[in-house]
Amino acid sequence: MDDFLTTRQVLDILKVDRITIYRMLNDGRLKGTKIGQQWRFSRADVESLLNGEKLTGVNGKTAEDSGLPIHCLQAIQDLFASVSHYSAVLINPLGDLITEISNPCRFCQIFRSNPSAAEICRASYASFSDLAASGKNRFTCHAGLSYVGARVIAGDEPVGLFLVGGYGLEPGDPGEKAAYLDDLGSRYGISRNQLTTAYEQIPILHTDQQIQLETWSIEAANAFESILRERMGFTLRMKKISDLTQIS
Repeated sequence: MDDFLTTRQVLDILKVDRITIYRMLNDGRLKGTKIGQQWRFSRADVESLLNGEKLTGVNGKTAEDSGLPIHCLQAIQDLFASVSHYSAVLINPLGDLITEISNPCRFCQIFRSNPSAAEICRASYASFSDLAASGKNRFTCHAGLSYVGARVIAGDEPVGLFLVGGYGLEPGDPGEKAAYLDDLGSRYGISRNQLTTAYEQIPILHTDQQIQLETWSIEAANAFESILRERMGFTLRMKKISDLTQIS
């Protein structure tokens, strides 16, 4: 097994998170073999990927290629999540993560660590982006959790959707909750006890709390846009300086 690596070893070598590893498995950039419940990866394939290819997303762009100041956006998002106590993330129109999830919900982490469920999560995110483009700002994922979101625009171009959640809308009937968790567990091969423990940690929000969360998400999205406008202005000024100093 010396020529095979564990998921943890691949994370350390490629300097990416577990979600990215599963996304790379799904889109074919990384090949793995499942032994029991554990993934194993060819050392040669991982080193080849590290040395010869960029770790691109489904849309074919890396964070660096996008020109976005990811570290600045991540810092604002982390602060937002720390103060609000909710999970937060910036996603692109295809449902891919632009930033890493801040203060991730344990319930969501369980799904995103499952390769088949992780792809369904991405599809949910993509649908959120589509709904946001049509003016919606409240969303429900495939696992039944609710989110609020605000679009981030740079110039005339949509950058993505700042998404906050997930939360529940009401406690619900215990019998319905049990059936719901049983269905999710059987669908994705996840332990019912594991899901139940994580589900109990999901906050329940009333209408006024949802409205407050919407307001917060809009303010955070505005902060993102302010940074992007400043960056665009700086880039334009630098281009003008470059043009002025060109020797003909």
